[in-house]
Amino acid sequence: MFDDTMSFDLLSRGRAAAKAGEKAEAVRNLNHCLSLEPANDVRLEALYWLSEASDDLKVKRDCLEEILAANLGDARARRKLALLDGRLKAEDIVDGDHIPAPAIGSSPEAAAQAFTCPKCGGRRVFAPDGQTLVCEYCETQEKVAHKQAHPDQGDDFLVALATAKAQRKPVTARSIHCSGCGSIFLLPPEIITLICPYCGTPYALEQVELRELDAPDSIIPFQMDANAARAAFASWLHQELPGSAAKIMSIQGIYIPAWVFTLGGQIDWSGRIYHYNDKRWSPVSGSRVVGEDNLVIPASKRLDPEFGEVYSQYDPSAAQPFDLRYLANWMAETFQIPAAEASIEARSAAVERMRRDIQANEVSQSVDQFLMRTTNLLVTMYRLMLLPLWLGAYRLEGKSYPLLVNGQSGQVLAHHPKRGISGWLDKLFE
Repeated sequence: MFDDTMSFDLLSRGRAAAKAGEKAEAVRNLNHCLSLEPANDVRLEALYWLSEASDDLKVKRDCLEEILAANLGDARARRKLALLDGRLKAEDIVDGDHIPAPAIGSSPEAAAQAFTCPKCGGRRVFAPDGQTLVCEYCETQEKVAHKQAHPDQGDDFLVALATAKAQRKPVTARSIHCSGCGSIFLLPPEIITLICPYCGTPYALEQVELRELDAPDSIIPFQMDANAARAAFASWLHQELPGSAAKIMSIQGIYIPAWVFTLGGQIDWSGRIYHYNDKRWSPVSGSRVVGEDNLVIPASKRLDPEFGEVYSQYDPSAAQPFDLRYLANWMAETFQIPAAEASIEARSAAVERMRRDIQANEVSQSVDQFLMRTTNLLVTMYRLMLLPLWLGAYRLEGKSYPLLVNGQSGQVLAHHPKRGISGWLDKLFE
């Protein structure tokens, strides 16, 4: 008890001295505190303030690495180590509540890259293979050089979170801000008119703005054209609503934005189970190392929440590094949810998935009073990815219903009519 009291007293003195800039006094008290082998929480706090007070870079690094070895989720230590390694600069750190506004461009060069044929000057579009630009007139082809994006590639989330990068919302090089639904779309140079795929509002060239672009990190190219998308829906219709006379009203290809996160760390859990033989409760606990790759989270709120599962249907490992040429004949929606906000959803999704897995596989029966400690669960990497989607609607019995077709796999999501299904079934057995 005496050692505990003395350790805490030495920690308090050392911390106060470090904050006051009295480094020699701080180092003396903190080293004395650590020599007493205090409780773990006191030891980690003493190590942090020793790293602050010491002028020896090796001591600083040793202290921070010892903290992270015991608690990977210590954000202070991770940030300080990033500063020490040069991955983060002090002048780049911003207050999350006061993010500097992005600049608005005024020069057409911001969107100057044109997709014209070098032989005849005709317009070039992307073929459904997602790799070839094809001239619509002379059929000259150009392969887009690319390499597969490694799932671990991305930005360090801690560093980005400390700067404006993970906080800032985007504006685009050549964009339309839909007054009908609020969506913002990035446009390739060839498109001079468009209809918003979400609300049907029409636009013309005069309404296009030039703005600075926060470019995506990667993209999954379209693997199917409009005819293939319609065929996929026809197959879905045959299986889900056999005998119906549904017709596609419209279908439009668009890239939708998503954040792809990598999470790591450890989750500790505890609870109790009931022993029916001797009618008693006993405690249970454990830990699980977390390694979540390619967790896809929406970066826009425009899709109906009922279609949220579409994001889990993509294979991010097939993504390519972003290249403007992939947008030669497609619109692309910009992200409206910043990475910092989306990371909270990613973390919640990983925790819920881990909760179900632990309760299903760690013990042979349900766990009562189940608790999880997630302080050591971290978002380590992130990237912004564009996903190919065919967005449309179909009409049945005088009503229209939305439909989606995954532009990578061809999977279909569509609203079922709430009424009329029993009527179709009755007709099948007449």
